[in-house]
Amino acid sequence: MNTVQTSTQKYNDLKALVKRSYADENMRNEIWEYITGYILTDDKKQIQEDRLEQFTTFLSHEECLTHNDIVLNATDFDKYSAERDKAFVNAIEKVWPSPWVSICYGESIGTDHELNRFFYMKKEG
Repeated sequence: MNTVQTSTQKYNDLKALVKRSYADENMRNEIWEYITGYILTDDKKQIQEDRLEQFTTFLSHEECLTHNDIVLNATDFDKYSAERDKAFVNAIEKVWPSPWVSICYGESIGTDHELNRFFYMKKEG
């Protein structure tokens, strides 16, 4: 029998993955807050299906979730685009072929920088 997971089940499975992946409670809470800020609606009452789907590839793996923070200059669009492209290519090369997703939902750091988080599954060994 083939069972289809509901969005709520996927959401709970993702939360469990974050919990087992980050031993430090403060970091675990920060990561979960960042992810939910991305996948929930602004009022925090509904799951945005398309955004949740970006994380579902992680749910079928036994490894732990981890991330790299990429902080970019948000004052110059051309510089921002070039920095982001280079940072993402470098991040992908380090983790390939592990599943990955990169998200940014507009979290500003100070007045001129933006936080992007690149999530991926830790490689074995």
